[in-house]
Amino acid sequence: MVSKHSEDTLLLLQGRLTSFLDKWARNMERAGYLQHTTAKVEDCILSFQWFLEPILDHASEPYLATFASLVQNRAWAEKIILTARRHRDRGVTAEMFLGCFKTLVHAVEEMIRELPAPESNRNQALQRVRLYADALETILIHDWTSLSERESRSNLDTANRLLTLEKNKYENILASITDLVLVADGEGRVVETNAAALNLLGTSIRHGAWVWEILGLEGESMDEMLHYYSLEHSHEIRFQNTDTYLSLKIIPLSQVSLASRGYILVLNDITVYVNQRVVLEESVNRRTEELRREKAQVDEMVITLRRVLQTTEQARVDQMDRLAGDMEKLLLPALGRIRKEQDIAARSHFVDLFADQMLQMVNQAGPRKDARLLRLTPTETRICQFIQAGKSSKEMANTLNISLGTVNTHRKNIRKKLGLMGKDQNLFNFLQSSDRFPQRPPTK
Repeated sequence: MVSKHSEDTLLLLQGRLTSFLDKWARNMERAGYLQHTTAKVEDCILSFQWFLEPILDHASEPYLATFASLVQNRAWAEKIILTARRHRDRGVTAEMFLGCFKTLVHAVEEMIRELPAPESNRNQALQRVRLYADALETILIHDWTSLSERESRSNLDTANRLLTLEKNKYENILASITDLVLVADGEGRVVETNAAALNLLGTSIRHGAWVWEILGLEGESMDEMLHYYSLEHSHEIRFQNTDTYLSLKIIPLSQVSLASRGYILVLNDITVYVNQRVVLEESVNRRTEELRREKAQVDEMVITLRRVLQTTEQARVDQMDRLAGDMEKLLLPALGRIRKEQDIAARSHFVDLFADQMLQMVNQAGPRKDARLLRLTPTETRICQFIQAGKSSKEMANTLNISLGTVNTHRKNIRKKLGLMGKDQNLFNFLQSSDRFPQRPPTK
């Protein structure tokens, strides 16, 4: 009966395709088969899967896991049998095909020995693999030798014609594509080119020339060139210091054929796109510089505006300080004087002055009344009205029933309170100018 542990061990092989390809290619090379094979990587992977699938599928059917049952019931090996027939039709010998098959089996055995599983499980898995390999080898030999010589020759001729047609078709495709294609061997020597490459590169291309010399690339060996131009990316290159720009993609032939060790270099002329990009970059740089200058202007305007706002705010603060000072020094004392004033006319006059001064402080508009007038007493205010009316000091003394000296004293006090200290400061002119003092007819 088939062990469940050996089945689990074999399941570990399915995700190790890279390891299988490396081991199979190495075994093929050691046996001298690799240089003659045309197998694609995809075909190698399919062969590996077709060999493992029946081994795993029969795990639940133990009666099939015997040499006799496997040889008699050949349906499980049908895919590999058909593969063998195709190779035989192409002229591959039985020794070549069976040798390649045995190197596949050896690669699988090597993988089993490296698996992280108990030794007993690995040994059981090895026994199952060898059982199916022996049965499959027996089936292949029988199928190969059962074909008549005439039929074999006819199939070979048909296969050769098909291969020739395929070869011509792909040569025509290679010649017609606009991309430049260079094929180099594993060391970097040019072995084949297409028409587009010949048209652009001209006489610089010759078989055996180094690809890095032809294209003007960095490096003096294939390994060194691949250090600068990795296989995973496309690269923009300038061809031989000319105004021609090419995109370069390097594809290892090992991705296509297990036996190939060379490289395909695919190049495309991108000069137009590079020139357009240069124009676009210049436009972007120019616009970026314009935006930078505009931003600098905006920043300067913001700084200027901030300074204006700061100046305006400072002016507002200064104005509020002046207003507070005026209220404290002039208006509040005037209010106290109004409260104490018994004369209705004088009180009315002070109220008018007070209101005018308040409006002037708030609005800063209209005829400007001098706030110093609020410092005057009622008698001094009446003296000012007489002066505005053009009355003499004697007329004032008679009207107010006071002495002439008292009038002169009042006049001195008025000049002092109004700040008219110099001789050139005329009290009459001061009271008359700019509507500083409301004119009232002097009362007797």
